[in-house]
Formats: sequence, structure tokens, C-alpha cells
Amino acid sequence: MDLFSSAWMTRSLGEAVSALYLEEGAGLFAGGWDGCVKSWDAEGGLLWTAKLPDRVTVLHRQGDALFATAGLDVACIDALDGTVRWSHSLEGSADSITVFNDSLYAVSSVYDIEHNDFLESAVWSFSFDGTLRWIHRMDERPWVTLEHADEVWFGLGRPKCGFANIRGEDEFIHTKTKADSPITCGSTFDSGMVFGHANGSVSDESGATVAVEKSGIEHIDAFDSGYIAALEDGSVVARVDDENIWTTDGELVSILAVGFDFEKKATLWSGRWSGSEGTLNIQNIASGEVIASAPSSRFESISVDTMRTAIGCEDGSIHVWEKDMFERRMKADKKAAPKNERKSALQDKLRALRDR
Repeated sequence: MDLFSSAWMTRSLGEAVSALYLEEGAGLFAGGWDGCVKSWDAEGGLLWTAKLPDRVTVLHRQGDALFATAGLDVACIDALDGTVRWSHSLEGSADSITVFNDSLYAVSSVYDIEHNDFLESAVWSFSFDGTLRWIHRMDERPWVTLEHADEVWFGLGRPKCGFANIRGEDEFIHTKTKADSPITCGSTFDSGMVFGHANGSVSDESGATVAVEKSGIEHIDAFDSGYIAALEDGSVVARVDDENIWTTDGELVSILAVGFDFEKKATLWSGRWSGSEGTLNIQNIASGEVIASAPSSRFESISVDTMRTAIGCEDGSIHVWEKDMFERRMKADKKAAPKNERKSALQDKLRALRDR
């Protein structure tokens, strides 16, 4: 099956894609390296285009507001018409945003090129109308922000490592993890969460180490009984109930997400980059079997809901696959496969006769 021709929708941002936000059962927002933001409705029609001052790294919709990070700024765009409502410059780069209750939390960091390290980070709390409520500065950079158990959690780098969560206004409670290594990523599931570390350890919300992988963890996606992790050596590991059920090796993984079900099994979507070519893989999450694969340009962003998967590429293209259409195309491809195999076998016999 031609994987990209089977996409339900393909659109162009007009510049390298750096952020996607797919609304459950609704539209799609995309942001780019040069600050372009576009909105498409559920049918794929372009609604509006907006412009922010720098590369967009995160998009998140809350009600009629679309929040974004763009270079040094955090911004709010009207989700209905694309008007930029407000924008605030932070101290250093605007790394991430999280919406929780009635607050927008933004993380910023200052990087020292000479020392090749982060000097200072901060968590900023804004109201939805752009009013700054407080700033909490820290030496550690929060590499990941999660919502769990009605709290906001920050996975930290050095010197403290571990994680911190907000208790009340501007009160941060730090918890050490058994793994004394920077937290690089994290993921939540119904009853808990996991953090991935630079040394390959995986911690739970108590700080205990639940597993140790063979190299640093770049991406992690958790579910009730386990997780899928992409490692810095290019491996993708699936672990269920403390058991490694499958591993695939390859080039470095740039995107990873659990997508819609196919044949009643969840799918894993991952993009790899060799340095010159990208590869998109779709796998059965239970067995690791590759369902479909295709070459492409470099993948920069992924967003999923229960029925769709959206992927943004460095060449500006955005591809959206829809569950029912994907299943129809896969079934049609399987039916055609035996005919193609018979045709290929006949062609081989004819070539053998000609070569005598």
C-alpha cells in the first residue's frame, strides 16, 4: 500500500512544520519554523492563517483560545478567526505550555552557548486573558510537563533532577527519583505516569525505578500495563508488566505516538531519520509487527486522536490518516497481494525462458 496516498488529507503549511494540534473529532492546527499558524476544519477546509514572530513549538486549544509558544514568546490566538489576542516575551526561550484549570503555565529557559548548558529556567503562570500571576525561577530546566492526579508535574534536569509539582500558588514540592539522572520525557495513563531518564531509567510518580533500558530515553508513551519508549540509540522498546515484549532497531526516532486501533489492536506510529532520509513506520503495538512503512522527508511533529493521526514534515507537508479509510485501504491491499504475487511469479518464469 502506498502509505501517503492513503492519507485522508494532505495539506501544506508553506514552511517546515514544527507543531501540530489535532482536536478530537474536529479540526487541525499547525505551526511552522517561521511562525506561520494555520487552522483547518474537520473537512479539511482552510479557516485562517496567522503569523507569530518565531518558530512555533507547542500549540494547545482551550475553548475559543489557541495558546502557542513562538521563540521567546507565549501567545494567545483566537481559535475561531486567527486574531492574535495577546503575546508576552519570557526570559529566554519559551519551551512549553500546559493548560490546567484556569491557568496557563509556560516554561522558559536561558541557554549559555559558551558553557553549553542552561543557566536558569522559570515557570510562568498566566490567566487566560494574558495577566501574569507569578513566576517561579529555578536552576533546573523542566524538560517535560504533565497533568496527573489533579496536579501539574515537572520533570527536571540537573542539578536536582527528580520532579516537582505545584501545590498552591507558586509552591513547588520537589521529589527525588531513585535514578539520579535528568528526566528527559514523560507520559501519563489512567492510573499513573512514568518519566524517562537520560541514563535509560524509567521512574513512576513515587520516584521508584520501574525499569532500566539500555540507553537514554528520548520519547515515552505509557498505557495501563506498560509503555513504549524510543531510545537514543534508535531502538524502540515495548514493555508490559516489567517484561520486554518486543524491540525494533533502526535510525534515530524523531516522532512517536500511539494511534488509532487497526484490527482491534492499537497502532504505534514512529518516524525515523537517517540524516538524509526519513521513514514512517506503523506497527502493531502488541507484537511489534510492521503494518505499513514508507520513506519521506524528515518528520517534525505528530498529533493523534481516537480516529486520526496527523504528521507534519520538514518539507511543509501535513498528512492526516483516518481510521476507517486506513482499514479499507489495508484490506484492499491485502486482497490484491495474492494476484500481484501470481503475476510476479509468471513474469519470473517468462524471463527465465527468455534467458535460456
